[in-house]
Amino acid sequence: MRFLLVTAAAAVFGVTTFGQAAKNPESIPMTFSLSGAEMYTTWCASCHGALGKGDGPTAAALKTKPADLTMLAKKNGGKFPTDKVRNYIDGMTVIAAHGSREMPIWGAFFRTIGDEKAVTYRLVTLTNYVESLQAK
Repeated sequence: MRFLLVTAAAAVFGVTTFGQAAKNPESIPMTFSLSGAEMYTTWCASCHGALGKGDGPTAAALKTKPADLTMLAKKNGGKFPTDKVRNYIDGMTVIAAHGSREMPIWGAFFRTIGDEKAVTYRLVTLTNYVESLQAK
């Protein structure tokens, strides 16, 4: 029964094989908003949860538990790692020590729906929104 619920949740929230998503952008939920909060809700919350704690409705279907985004600053000596987060979301920087990557490479997707200025703006506003989720 739990398997069926997780499978149904994954279908509802657009969890796909990320290789397929890159080849078929139509399979990814869409927002044209440049709001970090709206992009987060559309593309991140299903795995990371509404509050960024890694407890989204599809998290149980993943091999690796999504990161608790609220603890990024704490794990970085109290300073939010802006560049690391932005680069990780973008996917242009590979971090070998982190092993395989289950999270989509959003920068590649953003490039299918906008020019480079819009991509940069999306990455900045999404990163800023993740920063706003930090535990106080």
